[in-house]
Amino acid sequence: MKWINFFVNQNIPHYIYKLNKNDIIIINRINSYTEKSIIILYGSLYIINTFTNQEELPLTILNKNNIFDINNLNTNYRSYYQLIALEKTYIISFQFNHIKNIKEMDKYHLINIINSYQKTINKYETMNKILSHKYIKNRLIQLILFLFLEFGNIHGKQIYIPFKISQKNLAIITGTNKTTINKVMKYISKTLFINYAIKNTIHINDIYKININ
Repeated sequence: MKWINFFVNQNIPHYIYKLNKNDIIIINRINSYTEKSIIILYGSLYIINTFTNQEELPLTILNKNNIFDINNLNTNYRSYYQLIALEKTYIISFQFNHIKNIKEMDKYHLINIINSYQKTINKYETMNKILSHKYIKNRLIQLILFLFLEFGNIHGKQIYIPFKISQKNLAIITGTNKTTINKVMKYISKTLFINYAIKNTIHINDIYKININ
């Protein structure tokens, strides 16, 4: 509620949207009046930069309190961004200029905005490191560990990602295809004890058995 209260109290124009799993928001630079900034209130999104030749560049996975601001990204009019919900997600959209034009902002909200930007930058850096791996196997392992770290729920020795993620989504995020993902997931399951269930859930039955070399 802190973000909603902030926008209401400061009279900043905004919209709140609910996204169901796999819903997509497309953001580009064509319309200068479009709200090009969002804050995630709840849930998670993965971001893809799509070019006119249909080439897709995975960027990052964002979750609660992360900020997506197209004006801070190095892009042009030949591409657009797809923001795809990994689970039920609520976002608030706005024009960042409206925040920058506030003459007097209390310290609490200023710190929140700075912290949210820093967390978002860290997510981009983490995803760059994941995608920099030459081999898909290493990309997928690092991605899954990132998901466990960011979203994992722990019960005793078990840890699981609370939302379903399809092989298609894993393929898009890691820049490969479903066939390769299927093969790598079988390898991961046998060697690292990271299980990918039929219902597209990822879990570890015993975290003490996992061995990453």
